[in-house]
Amino acid sequence: MISKNKIILGIDTSCYTTSIAAINLDKEIIINEKRMLKVKHGNRGLRQSDAFFQHTNNLGDMFGDLKSKIKDYDIVGVCVSSRPRPIEGSYMPVFSCGYKFAKTISSVLNTKLYQTSHQECHVEAAFYDTNIDKDRFLCIHMSGGTTEILLINRKLYGYDIEIVGATKDISAGQLIDRVGVKLGYEFPCGEYLDQNALKCDVDVHNLKISSKEGYMNFSGVENQIFSIVDNYSKEYVSKVILNSILDSIYKSIIFLSDKYNIKDVLFVGGVSSSKYISSKLINKLSNNKINAFFTKSSFAKDNAIGSGIIGVNRFLSEV
Repeated sequence: MISKNKIILGIDTSCYTTSIAAINLDKEIIINEKRMLKVKHGNRGLRQSDAFFQHTNNLGDMFGDLKSKIKDYDIVGVCVSSRPRPIEGSYMPVFSCGYKFAKTISSVLNTKLYQTSHQECHVEAAFYDTNIDKDRFLCIHMSGGTTEILLINRKLYGYDIEIVGATKDISAGQLIDRVGVKLGYEFPCGEYLDQNALKCDVDVHNLKISSKEGYMNFSGVENQIFSIVDNYSKEYVSKVILNSILDSIYKSIIFLSDKYNIKDVLFVGGVSSSKYISSKLINKLSNNKINAFFTKSSFAKDNAIGSGIIGVNRFLSEV
């Protein structure tokens, strides 16, 4: 009962989502709250300064709303995603907003303050929600700003992460949003294109993809799709673009799976929440005896659950 009443607050301030979670020491999710940042119609993103301002407002409002929900719990620590990746020099202004808020909360409450990265937060949340149960696996991080293939070795209280594949230009999420805005959808556009692709029951032609030894280019796909976007339905275009992404990822996984002798692949990030992409990749990879692990949408998209769980692990290691 004592562990159930003690919680770690997790905080994550990504490019487009403000997230706060509360996890008890039994790793049960007590709170999982998120607010999308607002992007003006027709825009394909936010400047970091605008995102920082919205995060500041969101964090104050969200924590005020959550106080009554966690009044019966003892906050023993705060864990925040303070940088994009777990590598030296990794920095993005939006994450400093979350860090400053977390530092203030921990100081006022006189609790432990732990730091992690946005990427580790994604991995931990997805690992928590799946039954992958492996200490070594490939992880595909597909989001609005990132498309990377990671070789992950799980440690007692974290991960060793090596980038073994990635896009050399725009990310899968950027490609989806650029096409989606062109089609007239609100940013972010992933859910619209996913629904369209699922409704498209006709065979579509394949675009030329660029994928070699785990590394991909999507700008060529973007140019090809923009040359035909006015000639086909939104459903058709959506299916074509998602096919191009999943075919590129599939080709990269096949190469890297063979290179590193790994048959387990975990998918994280907002793009991996696509039902169309997940269903197709699960089948294609299964045919190659590769196990694909997709998490629920709420765990795949930006969230603070991973930060909270990492904080719990760190706290317990010190007890």
